[in-house]
Amino acid sequence: RALSFPSPFQQGTGGPTIPCMNEPLKIDWIELLTRLAGVFGFSRVRVRWKLMAWRDSWKSARYRTQATVQQVNYQHKICPRCGTVQDRGSKVCVQCGGFLAPRFLQVLWRLGIIAPPIRSVSSLLTLAIVLCFLRTVLAQGGGFMGIDAGVLAAFGGNFAPLVAEGQWWRLSTYIFLHGGFLHILFNLIALQQIGPQSEEIFGKSRMLFFFMVTGIVAGIGSDLFGAGGVSIGASGSLMGLIGMAAGWGQRDATTTGKAVRDMMIKWGVYTLVFGFMIHADNAAHAAGFICGFVLGLLSRPQWDPRRFPAMDRVMGLVGVLLALGTFVLVIFPPALPG
Repeated sequence: RALSFPSPFQQGTGGPTIPCMNEPLKIDWIELLTRLAGVFGFSRVRVRWKLMAWRDSWKSARYRTQATVQQVNYQHKICPRCGTVQDRGSKVCVQCGGFLAPRFLQVLWRLGIIAPPIRSVSSLLTLAIVLCFLRTVLAQGGGFMGIDAGVLAAFGGNFAPLVAEGQWWRLSTYIFLHGGFLHILFNLIALQQIGPQSEEIFGKSRMLFFFMVTGIVAGIGSDLFGAGGVSIGASGSLMGLIGMAAGWGQRDATTTGKAVRDMMIKWGVYTLVFGFMIHADNAAHAAGFICGFVLGLLSRPQWDPRRFPAMDRVMGLVGVLLALGTFVLVIFPPALPG
């Protein structure tokens, strides 16, 4: 009696199928690496989960990159006030009448290089710091890649012996001074990223106050525990803002708050590690972060109805006076001869 078997080429018969030769052969690299790790004694479950997490993270990063590319290549303008799509050649929004920036500025905004609005405290601080940097460049006769230590000391660099002699203003003026183009570039990029978030949580007035106060405390920490020399840069104040966000996240105790806290602590640790690598003033970094963390724990966010608006106005006024006085003292330094 003849026996019949289903053909392997028939579909739906339950028999084996032969893949199409035109289809690419797919290799489960996660399973392959997991088995390989098991051969060397690693836990296959842990290795598999880590590889899956890396794969998902890479996919998310790829999707974000694709979305950013599409957004940057978008030919039309978008009004920053009302969000209405405008024609590429439009200069004024047809919906709200607001000014539309040129396309190259819109591209920078979409890339995140120009993040905060012009009237934000972060942008005003950026402008002040850039003007102070240009002042020191002109004072040394050019050369923006590096500023001479003597020039920085003359224009308000934080130097412990001079502070001990009574030049207390150096604890503030050093914040607006930078040692070269790369130094100011990295700090301003960090300010554009951290500053607007601090403004969103605590408001513009308190953000300016906290920026100056944590910078002054960082300067004191540098004089007390630093390695000596002329200390300059806004990184102490930036670490203060990072610490404030971490302190707020700790106090908020929500899922979002804890995520912000963990991220800020990582940024702080990365900054300290990088500071050790380049021999930066980590005493100022640590003092600024600790001061900011305490202020973040004690301060209520601007949406909290239990905060005191009058106190916000007082801190805003003090912050403006500190920042304005610091800017004037850098542009017209008392220690500069002649």
